[in-house]
Amino acid sequence: MEREESAKPYHDWNQRITDECYGPNAHARILDDKGYLRAVANNYSRISFNFGPTLLAWLAHSDPDTYQAIIAADTKSQARYSGHGSAIAQVYNHIIMPLASSRDKETEIIWGIRDFTARFGRRPEGMWLAETAVDYETLNLLAKHGILFTILSPEQIRRVQDPRTLQWHDVAPPALDTTRPYQVMLQGKRSITVFFYHAELSRAVAFEGLLNNGAYFASRLAGAFSGSAAGSQLINIATDGESYGHHHRFGEMALAYALDVIDQAPDVALTNYGEYLSVNPPVWQAEILENTSWSCAHGIERWQSDCGCQSGLHPGWNQKWRAPLRDAMDYLRDAAVPLISAQGDLWAKDFWAARDGYIDVILNRTPEQVDDFLKEHQRAPLAADDKVRALEVMELSRQLLLMYTSCGWFFDDIAGLESVQVMKYAARAIQLAEGLFDVSFSEMFTAILAKASSNDTGDSGRRIFAEQVLPRQVDLARVALHYSLMHILTVEESLPLTQIYCYDVQLEGGRVWRAGTVKMASGRVRVQSQITLAQRSYVFAVLHLGDHNVTAGVQADAEVERFDAVVNQAGQAFDTSDFPEVIRLLDQFFHGKTHSLRQLFRDEQETVIRHLVRDAFADAIQAHRQNYERTIPLMRFLKDMGQNIPDVFRGAAAIAIRTSLGEELARDPVRFDEIERWVQDAVEWDIWRDGQDLMAGFARFVEHLAGNVLSQPERVEGLEDLARGVRIAYSLPLQIDLRIAQLAVFHIGQGRAVQDPGGPTVWNERLAQLERMLMIHSGEQDTH
Repeated sequence: MEREESAKPYHDWNQRITDECYGPNAHARILDDKGYLRAVANNYSRISFNFGPTLLAWLAHSDPDTYQAIIAADTKSQARYSGHGSAIAQVYNHIIMPLASSRDKETEIIWGIRDFTARFGRRPEGMWLAETAVDYETLNLLAKHGILFTILSPEQIRRVQDPRTLQWHDVAPPALDTTRPYQVMLQGKRSITVFFYHAELSRAVAFEGLLNNGAYFASRLAGAFSGSAAGSQLINIATDGESYGHHHRFGEMALAYALDVIDQAPDVALTNYGEYLSVNPPVWQAEILENTSWSCAHGIERWQSDCGCQSGLHPGWNQKWRAPLRDAMDYLRDAAVPLISAQGDLWAKDFWAARDGYIDVILNRTPEQVDDFLKEHQRAPLAADDKVRALEVMELSRQLLLMYTSCGWFFDDIAGLESVQVMKYAARAIQLAEGLFDVSFSEMFTAILAKASSNDTGDSGRRIFAEQVLPRQVDLARVALHYSLMHILTVEESLPLTQIYCYDVQLEGGRVWRAGTVKMASGRVRVQSQITLAQRSYVFAVLHLGDHNVTAGVQADAEVERFDAVVNQAGQAFDTSDFPEVIRLLDQFFHGKTHSLRQLFRDEQETVIRHLVRDAFADAIQAHRQNYERTIPLMRFLKDMGQNIPDVFRGAAAIAIRTSLGEELARDPVRFDEIERWVQDAVEWDIWRDGQDLMAGFARFVEHLAGNVLSQPERVEGLEDLARGVRIAYSLPLQIDLRIAQLAVFHIGQGRAVQDPGGPTVWNERLAQLERMLMIHSGEQDTH
């Protein structure tokens, strides 16, 4: 995943929302009425929840602690709720199911079940439908594959049957009793249970500030029961998981507090859908309204037309772009599927069964798993090239599903992050399809996109595709080019085997020339995709004239003798410092197709640019520090006299102080005296304006100290360092996030050392000091 600028100060939105929501919900703090931490709870163990499989895959790789906490929550919920886990499966790619083909619907369900089973170690009882978008075919397929229940909005019901009279009654949402489950009868004597969520309470959580107070949240939930109704009642709400911490700061704490209050109440009990259904099977039947969802008043139009549903952030914008974007995707799918089916039938016994089984490869791309998959589905043993084609067809099928991810149409503009992402999936599908079938798809695809127009920039969908999508495309040649650039721009200039994203790269021979700051490198490199196993060899040559001046070229399957001859000529020119001749020779050999730093992948591009500007940056910072040190006496005199301090002086001070503070906060080992010195200067000259970077820096600093305590809890010095870091954070006119430090100290407190008979040990004294500083009740129990 490349850097997403709108997620700053985080690398991307997954990282940001994990820090604001998923992680905090896995370790939710419960405070007493004085604001002291008294318990920590894993919210996921007490509520029904679902995570998208692709998000879980990212978490498993990028934040394994949060991932493991989510998996553990389901295990704990089984013990709490009579063997019924709280995790719910999800259709795999979060597509709008009524808009999908029958075959795609089934694959989405199968993949969602298989992914869930692989992660949670059990089959799912329920499945969440993206945006609760539903039709009868989808429900029938859920039931066919053993799913017992799903959750819908009360707006999605047509009528109900009273089991006492067997009469059917049309029902409007306010009159629908959402405290009971309903059975929906399907084809082939199948049925599925539907829970309709409490709309008013769900809306209050999402939009009306119900998460501002955990006690009030609990009272609203408990107060929703009907005192006149006989038998068991279920109050259930359905909300975006991001509501608890991302959309509403500290929402995870309100949820944890409310669950704690309800858990201790004598007349109500927490449950999950699976447990409730096991003891309260539905006796009422229901019929649904097809082609409806919970987030579009017009059914499912939000994902295919300008229906008027939008975020509300841009009232004057239209969503006429939605139809062309959907039409372009549908064209690509409908044009590619017959070719995919025909190609698949050449090697697979049942291609569509193979596509359903491809989830096993997605979950585990080891060579052994790939071989097992191909052996299971192939008609006959496959040669190496045939294996590549088979995997390319499977991957093309996956991209055709990914490109329908619902968020691509949900928001306000085609130039938005989400719409560009689904176009990236489509671009990869086009890339694979054109390579497999030697047919052009891009011309018609972009012609349809040209009918869409951005509210924000005015650009057409075709231009957005050309400028924001195609430059991000990756293939074997782009990886080889990236490697050649990194080969000369990094300290390690010779790596026998490396990995770039999902590609293996092997250097098969190379040479480097140097003349002061100027360098030239050449060599041969083999690139192989870990996804499709496609591979190719490339020759490369790259000239770095210093700073950002880089010229590089790659060529596939080049004549080695001819390439070596050109490299020898370039080497001779290099040795005589005839760099224009080197550039001419490279340009001639690569037919004018040479490249610059712009062709690096974005994250590495930033790394290299930081490296290139490091010296110039250091010189500039040193100059500001010198100016600051020189003008301090004058600034203090002016301040004492009540005179204005020139902006140029304040500017130099701010740059010197902020940079020095940032460097010290990142230093290991920590130099507290230096940090405190620069903090004093920062306070003196009030450089906190626009202090987002300093807030993040101090938060990381304290988290680092907390991590040291967790890794070596017996060290008194670690506790003392953390206390000193927390004191510094408290001294700042910034809101530093001390959640990680508080959780670390709370966790250490659970394993508190036994005090000496004569009095507390130094370790206990330091721990107690931290507990007071961070407002933690000592001796409380972790309910995680």
